[in-house]
Amino acid sequence: MRIIAGKFARRELFAPKGLRTRPTTSRTRESLFHLAENRREFADASVLDLFAGAGTIGFEALSRGARSVVFVEKEGRVLQVARRNARKLDVEDQCIFLRADAVRYLRRYKGPAFDFIVADPPYDLEAMPELPSLALPHTAEGGLFILEHDRRIFFDREPAHPDLDVSRPYGRTVVSVFRREQAVVPESAGAEHAPTGGTIPGASGGGS
Repeated sequence: MRIIAGKFARRELFAPKGLRTRPTTSRTRESLFHLAENRREFADASVLDLFAGAGTIGFEALSRGARSVVFVEKEGRVLQVARRNARKLDVEDQCIFLRADAVRYLRRYKGPAFDFIVADPPYDLEAMPELPSLALPHTAEGGLFILEHDRRIFFDREPAHPDLDVSRPYGRTVVSVFRREQAVVPESAGAEHAPTGGTIPGASGGGS
């Protein structure tokens, strides 16, 4: 796996071996970031990477100027690969790694809002249709929730999801972008977006 663009362009990332993961293909990742950057810049952005795997999407965001990324992944061995990638790129101070179930994390999270939330869940995730409604309250004003899913889920069919901005197919994968223009003010609105290494509600792991 390689980073596509930005200051780490063409840098290789470690990938999990012998584990059942489905990394985002380069083509889909490039399309995902094209859709995102046409709507909001990653410069100085806070990002939440759900179902993070080895962190490919989060590290791509850092390469393109994001200030911080929280990686949420329930498989411990996979999360260790993401940590290795952070060390390889020397961006550990911009990352928090949490071993947690992403859906439960969204339901319990009470921290500061994110500029981007990106999710690449298993295509058979039972809670897939709920993810936009769970994620959007945790986006900052004008923030984006970007979801990868397959063609069995249609957010653009009538009645379309009210916060859907665009939905584009790329082979079997569909990238849907949701935007909430006026985000709910989180309970800890005075907190900083950048990772501090402290405990984040809804997680079963600590910062790094």
